[in-house]
Amino acid sequence: MRVTPNQSRFLAVQKACRAQDAELWFLTETHQDLSPHQGYFGIHSGTPDRLFKPGEKWSSIWSKWPIESMSGFVTDGSRCVAGRIEHDALGEIILYGTVLPWNSDLRAIESSSFQAYQEALEVQKSDWLRIQRYFPLATLIVAGDFNQSLVGQHFYGSKRKRHLLETGLGESHLVPVTSGSNDPIARDSNPRANIDHVCIYSHLDWTLDATSRWPETPVPIRSFSDHFGVKVDLAFLRATSCGVSCAI
Repeated sequence: MRVTPNQSRFLAVQKACRAQDAELWFLTETHQDLSPHQGYFGIHSGTPDRLFKPGEKWSSIWSKWPIESMSGFVTDGSRCVAGRIEHDALGEIILYGTVLPWNSDLRAIESSSFQAYQEALEVQKSDWLRIQRYFPLATLIVAGDFNQSLVGQHFYGSKRKRHLLETGLGESHLVPVTSGSNDPIARDSNPRANIDHVCIYSHLDWTLDATSRWPETPVPIRSFSDHFGVKVDLAFLRATSCGVSCAI
């Protein structure tokens, strides 16, 4: 659901985000002024490929640490954004925020929902692999709205799209840490499931400490958002745990 500064829920969304303790944020269907925390550094996708109000963005990344835009590594600049962090303990961290086509996406008008998803995923996969070639020692985190559930029961997307996504992530060496038994929405708000995922590739030894969803309600609060917020806590051997949140 779109959010703009003139909406009453803008401040409600911002307040809810600030209640979460996370160093890195991926926001989708957002606004460039919606900072989840004071003093965070933000980068944003470009001009949306739909009718939009000033400042609206498909994807934003907010970081506790300074972040450098990597627009040259993003093919679909209307929906995706990428940036680079030089972390004192972890070295280079590359962040890539995304929105993949949904079932009724306008991109499917001249083809099909499956083809639109396939084409967008191939484009983004090429970005992920190119980033890994240029930054071979960096930790890559890809997160956002994948519009596909990744649990045993079907919730959203399709079996064919799920196969595409899982294959594409595997070929890109990315591990979806919000899938299967780690899906906090399927775990805590069944029969719903998560479609906003966090995926990681790293040469460093890491473990998944926890996943959670918010707010603590059976279903999303639609006056706030039609999606849950999702938080992932990762621990690296070379540093203290790094929290990563994806919220819509």
